[in-house]
Amino acid sequence: MVAQVGLTDAKIKALKAPSGGQVEYPDALVPGLRLRVGSSGAKTFILRKRVGGRARNLTLDRYHERRFTLADARKKARALISDIEAGEDPQPSRQRGRKGQTAGTVKVLFEDYRVAKSRLRSIGEVKRIFEKYVIPEIGGRLADSITRAEITRLIDGIEAPTMARAVGAQLSAFYSWAMPRLDRLEANPCRDAWKPPKPPSRDRVLSEDEIKALWEASLKEPAPFGPGIRLLLLTLQRRDEVFSADLAEFDLKKSIWTIPGSRAKNGVAHIVTLSPAAVSEIKKLIGNRKEGKLFPARGRAENGASGFSKSWARVRIAVEEKLGRRVERFTMHDLRRTGATSLQRLGIRLEVTEAVLNHVSGTRGGIVGVYQRHHFTEEKRVALMSWARDLSRIIK
Repeated sequence: MVAQVGLTDAKIKALKAPSGGQVEYPDALVPGLRLRVGSSGAKTFILRKRVGGRARNLTLDRYHERRFTLADARKKARALISDIEAGEDPQPSRQRGRKGQTAGTVKVLFEDYRVAKSRLRSIGEVKRIFEKYVIPEIGGRLADSITRAEITRLIDGIEAPTMARAVGAQLSAFYSWAMPRLDRLEANPCRDAWKPPKPPSRDRVLSEDEIKALWEASLKEPAPFGPGIRLLLLTLQRRDEVFSADLAEFDLKKSIWTIPGSRAKNGVAHIVTLSPAAVSEIKKLIGNRKEGKLFPARGRAENGASGFSKSWARVRIAVEEKLGRRVERFTMHDLRRTGATSLQRLGIRLEVTEAVLNHVSGTRGGIVGVYQRHHFTEEKRVALMSWARDLSRIIK
């Protein structure tokens, strides 16, 4: 059904969903441009135009009061009309994928990108970012039609600055890969798009009473997060390295944990020496198991644990309750900084501290890192044993 009403953004926002079927509202300025409103409430811009002697409905995008407005629809519709009148097919058959999808859309092109980058250690996080932030907003759009203004609006709509920067970075990497495959795209639309400024470096270090309260709170938190927090403190390794560890990485007879390069953030295999306290925690987790993850996900034993945000928020509240006061925000990563600071206080040499953290910058970076191949295994053992003893003093 076609309703006769002039389109404005205010009128579009006020339109109600029909009780059944769909209603189309033609635009008064651009011939063929229509807004289709379905019974679900979805509002989608389409362009009705004769192509090759037959009428076709070309889907532009869903209406969004910030990311795809009436003005955006008119601009895109005029560009498509210009292409059609110049003899071009806006959706040629060679671009059509399976089940009627357009192979040139961001969503379909991302599937190719995901396969091409499947070896990336971070591909799981890349997939999560696209599925949560990118695909719902621009997944149905032709990848070569996205502008830097639209990228800016997408990023600007993400409240957390850190996540907004992450989305921008992943989109930029995607378009760097996609550009040779998109004939009509002249430049990466992410290049000059706005993004939040880089946040200042964190310098949060937990005090001894905060460490004690955190340890006590972890004892009341079941696996995986209670034991995981204690291992973060005892080993000073990264969150994902701890919570995604495989049982095959541990040699508890030698008190050694080998993080393979494929899982290490910097791609460099890393030997972690384990204190008796760390070995004890790991043995409790493993029990009689011989394979799988140290912290298997519920229902999917081949995957590591997830759901950190809610659990960490619960633990931080428990820390404040134990201390009886408000506590400055701290993150799991701050535990590494706290431990590293304590190692310096205990007299551990800086290069050994960097080896414990598996940092390849600083004293182990540049030309020094090329020729310095010593792994500091025994020095790391001394360092982490000293930290374990100091941690025991703090807790008791």
